[in-house]
Amino acid sequence: MMRFSSISEWKKYCFNTHKTYLKNKYFSCWIRGKKVDVFNHTTLKKSALQNIKKSVESALRLCKGSSKVMMFTRKSNELDFAIKNNTLIGKDMLKMVKKSRKEGKSCRACIFLVNKRVAGKELLKFGDALTYVSDGTAIFTFNQSIKYPKRFFRDEVKHEVYHLLGLNAHHEDTQVEGYKNLAPCNMEYNAPSEILCRKCKDGLNSFWEGIKNATN
Repeated sequence: MMRFSSISEWKKYCFNTHKTYLKNKYFSCWIRGKKVDVFNHTTLKKSALQNIKKSVESALRLCKGSSKVMMFTRKSNELDFAIKNNTLIGKDMLKMVKKSRKEGKSCRACIFLVNKRVAGKELLKFGDALTYVSDGTAIFTFNQSIKYPKRFFRDEVKHEVYHLLGLNAHHEDTQVEGYKNLAPCNMEYNAPSEILCRKCKDGLNSFWEGIKNATN
């Protein structure tokens, strides 16, 4: 738990965290253009994929500026290299992303939709999610035997994209004097709402103020 004695102290902390993330060339590159590639390795229906794309675009709009989200369909066996004991190894996926970025001289954020559990992750209420914030990479796991509610494709996807955008803390992990009546918030565990509370929104906006000051 991180505790802050005032709202201004919280905003200052979030503003300054941009310095750490911009040291990573992958984060620095994709965050400037806010371009995201979504790779679907699942059997999710077209409507679910459309909702995921809309949720990613909606989260990106919160940080203003233009953005572009592209959706690609891939075969599930393309990820066999990263699967061991029927679970997906996140670090192996990240190595693949870094290699492809280097070879293609491209640096877009990557979101993977897969049908394998992610190693080392506890099961969320509706599925698994793993985000490497500084490397601009997120992985969503879907169980093919589960019928997911529409809110998952809206709320949980936004939750991870906010992480991807630099809000690398959950609502419950920070306590700030000065905020009242904050719940429910999208950045709580299991994303009970599509709305960001004022505290988390202030944190994300402050982080982006730091990004803009450093990159302009």
